[in-house]
Amino acid sequence: MDGFRVTYTVECAQSLAELSPERRALIDRGLAVLARNPYHKATAPIGTHEDNRKAQVAPGVLIEYVIAHAVMVVVVLTVFDDGLYLLADDELGSGGDN
Repeated sequence: MDGFRVTYTVECAQSLAELSPERRALIDRGLAVLARNPYHKATAPIGTHEDNRKAQVAPGVLIEYVIAHAVMVVVVLTVFDDGLYLLADDELGSGGDN
């Protein structure tokens, strides 16, 4: 067996479909690595159950997934957009009191 089969909730599949082809390809590559070892040291359990996990699979992309019977189900897909911050660019680096 080459790895776990990856599947998505309906919501995650829809979110993935709305991303640019480049971002989707990056996520697919990260998930392919993760599918070979969903318990990789770069992942972390969610709560007390080892089969509920989270991982950052690509820059700015966090997933939460469940492992069951050789299937890895992505249940949460969070994509952080570098252009959407509450603070303006000039405020990010200030660090001082103004």
